[in-house]
Amino acid sequence: MAKDDYYFNEVYQTIDDTFSYLRKKWNIQIIKGLFCDYKHFKDFLEQHPTLSSKVLAERLKELEDEGIIEKKVINSAPTQTEYYLTEKGRRLNKIIFELFDFALDEVMQDEKDSKLKAESKEFLKTCLIMKES
Repeated sequence: MAKDDYYFNEVYQTIDDTFSYLRKKWNIQIIKGLFCDYKHFKDFLEQHPTLSSKVLAERLKELEDEGIIEKKVINSAPTQTEYYLTEKGRRLNKIIFELFDFALDEVMQDEKDSKLKAESKEFLKTCLIMKES
């Protein structure tokens, strides 16, 4: 196997791994929420009423294991924790924005309200700390 083939196989595997954890239900919403300054377990539950505590706990643990987020204990009695994106997690901002942009175009393709579409994109750009290119 040529060195280039090995390199590209590693790159493709990393892309597959990234999509593997992004495609799990709620993970994109959790990551986006962290970009938009949700830090506490209850913040996610309030934002997504159909998200169960059990699933949220599982997803947060999986994202922590993947190195996307980190959990910090900020108070020991009673225990309070906050969640933050790691550097690896923050690097997902462009990917999440592009996925959102694609999905928004698909959902709103017949929508006449281009102002709503533009506002939605601008809000996400702000949350994701996207710089104008």
